[in-house]
Amino acid sequence: MKNTKFSFNRACLVLAALLMSAFVAVSFTSCKSDDDNDVSIYGTWVNKTDAYTETYKITEKMFSNGYYEGNNLTVIESSDSAGYIYIKYTKAMNADYSYSETAPDVGNWYAISYKNLTDDTISISGAYKYGGATSTETLDEAVSEFTIENGYFGKYSDCTRQ
Repeated sequence: MKNTKFSFNRACLVLAALLMSAFVAVSFTSCKSDDDNDVSIYGTWVNKTDAYTETYKITEKMFSNGYYEGNNLTVIESSDSAGYIYIKYTKAMNADYSYSETAPDVGNWYAISYKNLTDDTISISGAYKYGGATSTETLDEAVSEFTIENGYFGKYSDCTRQ
């Protein structure tokens, strides 16, 4: 006579093991990673006042604010809600304060600082200081030159996501 009690217990153990494996698999696939909580800097940001409207467009490849533009976009985060955006100018300011694709800084690197990033808001500042550089030849030079500690980024525009 066959031991059915042993076969039944064995079947229960196999079934329990399968259910536990399924539970563990579902648990791991439903967990959020830290990346899922990241707020994206990419999008269109607007600062609207009574006097003017600033619009910043940021994609994974380019930055534009309606005046100057750049590609080769590189973002270096200093925290979850702040950092620097580096671009290689494709359109920049001329000596007469007009903007063009032939301005002297085109082809060089520039930086934009951001802070207070949330799902809906951001504060943005282009690199500027009196007597300071307007661009650098390399990304490494831009990272070194255009910093808050070096006196750039004195005024920020508070923007909302559009």
